[in-house]
This record gives sequence, structure tokens and C-alpha cells, in this order.
Amino acid sequence: PKWKKKATLAEVTGTRELSAQDKGLIGSVPITFQQGIGESATLIQTTGMPGQSLKLVASQAGQYIKYSCGKGECGTCEALCNGKYLRPCVDVVPTDLSPDPTTNEYAPLVIQVKGTKAKVVSSGKFFSVKSFILGFWNNLLGMAGFVRDRRKARKNWEERMSKEDEIKRLTEEKKRKKAEEAAADAANNV
Repeated sequence: PKWKKKATLAEVTGTRELSAQDKGLIGSVPITFQQGIGESATLIQTTGMPGQSLKLVASQAGQYIKYSCGKGECGTCEALCNGKYLRPCVDVVPTDLSPDPTTNEYAPLVIQVKGTKAKVVSSGKFFSVKSFILGFWNNLLGMAGFVRDRRKARKNWEERMSKEDEIKRLTEEKKRKKAEEAAADAANNV
């Protein structure tokens, strides 16, 4: 491939295995971002504070979520959290959560985010034999379409001109009749 993915600082230093508190992320609500299902699912664990934006929590944890509108209207970012659908671009960590009375810890939130497809990498070639052939074919189709449409347009133009000639003839007849009637009235009045 033309572009190779470089290792992140976390991958180089081995800090991926650190807990959220060790990484410096604050919060009391454990949050797990799950992308995929089953054995192939990737899990990113972090913490967040009640009322904190899920978009910010995901960003701090390194979880990519695809956004489009950023206002919660389009549904591109829609995710499933403990059986409820939410939109991370506008939703926050729930504030109505109550900690477990025995451990004084919050129940973890599991947010299932949509998987993202790998971006297509261009080959970097601007011209190729295939592009020249497809360009020629496209131009050929365009010329054939132009000839076909031009024939239809000529037929329509001829029809329009014949109708305009008919209208011109009828107008001249009407004017001639009016002139004859005016002359006849003038002769009768004299």
C-alpha cells in the first residue's frame, strides 16, 4: 500500500494496558466502547463524569465515532447503550445513575458504536490505460447522444416553425377581415 499506518504513542510506549485513572482520565462512571460483536469486537475502557459529553469521553479514550451533522439529527453517530439508542454527538453520560450502595461504584455503561470501514487508498496514478479507454468511451457516448438529441430538437423546431407560420397566416386573415369590415362600415356610413 501507498500509506502505512504508523504506531501511535500509546502503542509505542505500551500505555494501552493502563487503566483510565493511570492515563489521567477522570470520572466515576466506567464506560466501555464496543466496536463489533463477539470475539472480533474491540473494547476501549474509560471513565466519565455524569453530565460529561459522550463525544468528549470517546475522544479522550481514542474511540473514533463517525459524525455528520453534530446536532443529533442525522443519526450517523447513533450507538446502543445498555439497550437504549443514543447519539453521542449530543448526549451526555447519564446524571440519574445511582452508585451501588455496597461498593459505592457506578454500573458500567457499554456503548456499542458502529464499525467504520477502512478508507480506500488511491493508487496514486492519475492516468492509466483504463482511464484513457473509459474517457474515450464516455466521449463517444456523449457524441452519439448529442447527435440523437439534435435530431429530436430539429424535428421539434420544424414543428414549432410550422405552427408559428399557421398563427401568422391566421393573424393576417383576421386583420384583413377586420380591415374589410371597417371599409364596409365606412362605405355604409357615407
